[in-house]
Amino acid sequence: MQPTSAQNRIDSLDLIRGVAILGIYIMNIYSMTAPDIAYSVPRWHEASGPADDWVYLFQSLFVESRFMSLFSLLFGVGLAVQWDRMAQRGTAPKPWIKRRLGWLLVIGLLHGFFIWFGDVLALYALCGFFVIRHIGDSVRRLVSTGIVFLLIGQLLLGYTLFGSLMTGENLMQVPDLPFSQEALAELRAANSDLGERTLNNITENAFMLMVMPFITFWFSTGLMMIGIALYRVGFFNNPNAWRWALPLWALGFLWGAGVTGLRYWWGPESSAAQSTISLMMIAGPPMAIGYASLLVPLAKSGHWLITALRNTGKMAFTLYLSQSTLTVLFFSQIAPGLWGTLNRLETLLIVAVITVLQIGIAHVWITRIGQGPLERLWRWLAFRRMNSN
Repeated sequence: MQPTSAQNRIDSLDLIRGVAILGIYIMNIYSMTAPDIAYSVPRWHEASGPADDWVYLFQSLFVESRFMSLFSLLFGVGLAVQWDRMAQRGTAPKPWIKRRLGWLLVIGLLHGFFIWFGDVLALYALCGFFVIRHIGDSVRRLVSTGIVFLLIGQLLLGYTLFGSLMTGENLMQVPDLPFSQEALAELRAANSDLGERTLNNITENAFMLMVMPFITFWFSTGLMMIGIALYRVGFFNNPNAWRWALPLWALGFLWGAGVTGLRYWWGPESSAAQSTISLMMIAGPPMAIGYASLLVPLAKSGHWLITALRNTGKMAFTLYLSQSTLTVLFFSQIAPGLWGTLNRLETLLIVAVITVLQIGIAHVWITRIGQGPLERLWRWLAFRRMNSN
């Protein structure tokens, strides 16, 4: 019998996942609709203005690293939930979870190589292979190991910041900014050429896979372990979880505000400011758990928006892949002339429209059809042989 996602489903996980997948798009879209540096520099083009700074400030204080952290926490929880359900049915979880992670790795590599170099699915799959070895650890051990992993990731990332400050060298390889119209035209032509774009994706994704063991692996794995610990202590079913929200949110916010201040002190386009991605990541976990704390008590609400967001979370895999696929396709093939022309506020308005559409489509799909199309495919790939065993 294949595992069914409807059995003993934790409503808060779907709600939080729905919010997280929509929040991730607020940051990711900038590296799909413009040069990569637009992700982290507000005034990267000649037409930039105060509106770009205000949107960048909002992203730095409330979005950057927060929803990525939230999604990493939830991925760990998802592994634990699936593991427990299989064990309760008398099925050995490890081989089936490994199959599921193996197919996620394949999908992630295809996505990263041929659609968008910023893919996280391959990273999560590799982290998952390690996490399931510790899924039975005590809560205390999960938390302590998770924190150690987060610190290791910071130490490995911090050398770039230290080096940039001490040497003054452009270690982050920030291009000359703002881009001239001629430079943007060349980048736009390369982005619209499928062959060149694919080669660039392969090159950048291969680089990310090489540096992953030194940077992002530690951060994501640590958060997954902390997520499992939160699940084990019943956090996602706790109606009083909101009490955690203010102190955790305040801690993350104040740290993020300090990092943002440093970025503007050094200049957002400087190598040192770009290196503070490691410092900003520290704000992610507490603020992410703070967001989750506010959402957990709302999960049982019958309000139409909460229901729609829960259904959005049930289709998070489909929505994540569709966000990048449709955005990249539109800005590289359908309307390549728009690539690199939108300011930060205009891009954020696109996010708002797509967010409303995704919530509506997910709600209709889940209520009328059931499981999301790519969720169904992934489950079939991973568990199609279960009936024969």
